[in-house]
Amino acid sequence: MVTCVMYNLKMSETHPSTICVLASKFEDSFEDLIEVLTSPLPDESLEEFIESYARTDEIMPEDKTIGFVIINKEKKVASLNFSEKYFDEKKIDGILQKYKNMGYKTEVEYS
Repeated sequence: MVTCVMYNLKMSETHPSTICVLASKFEDSFEDLIEVLTSPLPDESLEEFIESYARTDEIMPEDKTIGFVIINKEKKVASLNFSEKYFDEKKIDGILQKYKNMGYKTEVEYS
């Protein structure tokens, strides 16, 4: 079984990208996404982000998605929803503060 977080990334006029990131890489990926959002070359940066973090193996029925992240660059929204407390909340809050400092409306929910 693999544990992952699903991202839905909406960057300006491009079609949203949906990627699966291993839970073990989530905190790093969420912080590195800031570079994509502030890059003067967002398409290339997003491509590099996907190459670095997107899961490439086949998704299996026993795999478990423990969270969803929605990022909308145009609307400046970063929304996180987790089904369990898997991550260090203080670290996530610290990363979210960086999004807030960029003018993003942020929310995190544990359901």
